[in-house]
Order: sequence, then structure tokens, then C-alpha cells
Amino acid sequence: MNEGTPIPAQDPHKQKGHRRSRGRTVVRLDAAALWRRLALLDRSQNWLAGEIGISRGYLSMLVNAGRSPSGRIRRRMLKALGVTESHELFTAEERDEED
Repeated sequence: MNEGTPIPAQDPHKQKGHRRSRGRTVVRLDAAALWRRLALLDRSQNWLAGEIGISRGYLSMLVNAGRSPSGRIRRRMLKALGVTESHELFTAEERDEED
């Protein structure tokens, strides 16, 4: 192309492999379920943070719904706490794109 030829705008939603969605799913830690499990195991939040390799502050953000745990962190938590079903510790919520 020469300098005077404008580059056509591309719609990112029409690119191959791009999926348009109305919202996204956000996974949150169920704090009450976590506390029940820790009490059952006679373990602390600090123990869990060390066991899964995250800081106590980051775990606190997860517990207080300030952050959403990654899949890797969720798997580590399930394993450390001896939980087999994800829904026992985590909830999923649909969020609008604007949120």
C-alpha cells in the first residue's frame, strides 16, 4: 500500500476464533465454606496460604471477595483442603461486561 491509502478498520469481533459474549463468569471463594473446612481440619488461614504457595494478604483478598482465584489456585486449594468438588468451595457468577 502507498502512504495515502488508509488501512481499513477491522472489527475485532469478526476475527477468526473470537467469541462474542454477553458477560463473563467470575469465580469467587465461598468464605463460609472455607472457614468450615479449615475448622474441620483444625487448620488456619495462614497454614492454607503457605500450603498453596500464596501470601496471607492474597488469601485474605480471596476470602473477602476482593479478588477471584485463578484455576491453578482453585485446584491447589481443593487439594490442600481435601475437597473433591469445586462447588463445595467456590461459586460462579455471571457478570456484565460493564462491571
